[in-house]
Amino acid sequence: MKKIGFYRGCCFQGLDFILFEVIKEILNRLEVKLFEVRKTICCGGNVVDEESRFLSILINARNMAAAEKEEADLLISCNTCFMVINRARKILDENDEIRNMTNKILNEEELNYTGNVKLWHLLPYLTRKVGLEKIKKTVKRSLSINAAPFYGCHLKYPESVVENGELESLMKICGVTPIRFKESETCCGYHTIYTDRATAYKKINRIVSSAKEAGAEAIVTPCPLCFKAFDLYQTKSGVKDPLPVLFLPEMIALAFDMDETASGVKYHKIPVNCI
Repeated sequence: MKKIGFYRGCCFQGLDFILFEVIKEILNRLEVKLFEVRKTICCGGNVVDEESRFLSILINARNMAAAEKEEADLLISCNTCFMVINRARKILDENDEIRNMTNKILNEEELNYTGNVKLWHLLPYLTRKVGLEKIKKTVKRSLSINAAPFYGCHLKYPESVVENGELESLMKICGVTPIRFKESETCCGYHTIYTDRATAYKKINRIVSSAKEAGAEAIVTPCPLCFKAFDLYQTKSGVKDPLPVLFLPEMIALAFDMDETASGVKYHKIPVNCI
């Protein structure tokens, strides 16, 4: 198995550093040694792209080239980062002129983008690379709850990244019963929080209310931004009796019988009392 480097981006900085530790620990228990590719930087989201498409491409070519230099594939857990980096890769692979311009700048840091690095999102890395059977053998307890699976809209780009049912398969292995609900494909509104909080809160309220009406006791998501939208802003959105939300690695950590501190749930704003 080719070594795998983690792209931290800006999602796993500051107070969110614990999420990176949880990812490292569950992969360690699955016999995957994860290291951080240190020379990577923020992907720029869609903000940099709005100002300069080339700068967005350059930033993310650098991120991929940093992994190439380590001779590692790149593991990305943030849905938005995964979408943005993949978009840059598509342009670089299809446009020789842009790739040459980019590499001319990267060469100043002794970096070079060739496209010889595989980008993995955490969800398919777990289901396809690590494998469901290996995860199942490592599970030590059944969580025995009903939960709403929420993929997050940016994980739908490119379409081949995930297949419907991959998140649900992991949930079932952990003893979680997936609950279908009407608003499962709705954007969580996280990015909207910075420009129009009222609209963001309406989105969050609609999704959570839909999940509750369907009988969910919690929400499970592979996206750290969706996780933060639901955990940090759910009470402000007007939801009564808010639903706890589990970041995918936290759910797996709990099923591996890691305690509330090691699994990260101790630090949630909305207590995870359903497990």
